[in-house]
Amino acid sequence: MPLGGKKSYIIPLGITLIMPGVISIGLLFVPESPRWLLQMKREEEARVALQLLCPRPELADEELAKIKLAIDTEATLAQGTEIIDLWRNPVDRRRALLAIGVICVQGASGATYIIGK
Repeated sequence: MPLGGKKSYIIPLGITLIMPGVISIGLLFVPESPRWLLQMKREEEARVALQLLCPRPELADEELAKIKLAIDTEATLAQGTEIIDLWRNPVDRRRALLAIGVICVQGASGATYIIGK
């Protein structure tokens, strides 16, 4: 039995809001990222969060050490770099321009309009 009037679009729109609602409620119970906590110098909280997220909590300290090493390595590599360096290096400049161009061409192609129909 087909629905007529307002119900024909209100009900499907309401159904599409169910899953985002469930996810939004579930987000309240997700712990902070251990990596973010380590970057904020909150090591004990990071350990607790990692123990909650790890399938084998006894390996949390080893994983925490790996994350800490990765953060320290990234901080070392990031010293002395700025966004302008992206445009100074010809290889990086070419990559950036290609990525920007692809995004612009994708939007201009109208593919999203056709797929949305």
